[in-house]
Amino acid sequence: MDGHIAERSPDPPVRPAAQRYAAAVAWVGAGLLTSLWMQGVMDDTVPLLMAVLMAAWFNGLWPALLASLLAVVADDYFFTVPLYTVTPELSHVPHLTAFVLLAVFFATMSASRRRAEFQLKRARNEMEDRVIERTAELRQSNTQLQAEIVERERAERTLEDLAGRLIHAQEAERSRIGRELHDHISQTLGVLSIKIDQLRANGAVTPEVVAALDEVRRDTREITDDVHRLSHRLHSSTLDYLGLVPALQKLVAEFGARHDISIGFSYTSLPPSLPSEVSLCLFRIVEEGLTNIAKHSRARLGQVHVSGDTDGIHLTVQDSGTGFDAASAESHGGLGFVSMRERLRVLHGTVRVESTPSQGTRIEVWIPAASLQASAFAEHEPGPAYSRVTPS
Repeated sequence: MDGHIAERSPDPPVRPAAQRYAAAVAWVGAGLLTSLWMQGVMDDTVPLLMAVLMAAWFNGLWPALLASLLAVVADDYFFTVPLYTVTPELSHVPHLTAFVLLAVFFATMSASRRRAEFQLKRARNEMEDRVIERTAELRQSNTQLQAEIVERERAERTLEDLAGRLIHAQEAERSRIGRELHDHISQTLGVLSIKIDQLRANGAVTPEVVAALDEVRRDTREITDDVHRLSHRLHSSTLDYLGLVPALQKLVAEFGARHDISIGFSYTSLPPSLPSEVSLCLFRIVEEGLTNIAKHSRARLGQVHVSGDTDGIHLTVQDSGTGFDAASAESHGGLGFVSMRERLRVLHGTVRVESTPSQGTRIEVWIPAASLQASAFAEHEPGPAYSRVTPS
């Protein structure tokens, strides 16, 4: 223990209680109208069950419990003989139990997801604020020390050290959030899936409820997959264990599938091994470049190419999108390009952006050989270097 007590992350903001209860009642009303409309075509409990699930997902536990009770009363009043009377019977217990259990599960899952999203957004905003704050401090220091050559060199060393620490802190935060999502949220969702299976195996549950539980389990599985993908985007285990090329291949493939953009990936003459800080720098720059393509370029085609040479490592990320005024973007210094430059500053690398409106964008990155391990090329000169081209 280091003597510090971690501050508890605040819960995400919720709507006023009156609104949440009113919304839960509205969901039950909508489910009842659907049951009446589809009477004879669909079992009346299915729309009411979906109404309870929606109330749990969007409004929380207690409104969902109220919705469960109202759903059972509505089912008894409108669909159970004798009609238009409310008669407490033991046959209502399975429906009420199923409604309540599903409401608890969905409300818990929704609350966990909202907390995770809120914590992730807060952490991302804090990291971006630190990047902007540190960048402003570094620029101010650089301006003040430009008068003397010796002071300028000292300032450069300070900037590199601060940038390295900032990047290390950022990556550590990404790893922490990724592990929390993978270890805690994923396990919670796994336990939820097991409980749904146990409820499904209950002999008192009707076939209609079993079908609804199957759909709930599929939705739970999709949420689990989303959490896994998000945790892997925050920290790439492929980069750690397999290296730069497999990590970039996976990143490009997943990005293209997620955004429906054809992205080609190629690499030539790369040394078999690279320092971890070089691999991570190149990976994050490609990640940022692809994010810019998805956010701004509206491109349908793109290309990522990385190659090794005697002077170092070269990386190119380009697209055929709308492009922009590179001079204007250079003067305003977007956060994405600032992040690229700060990462490359530590490795004495450079980045150049070429773009023209309606003619696409090209990002060229260079990391000098001096920033690689001294024996990275020499050790493997006798053998062939990796070289492969993947067509877009």
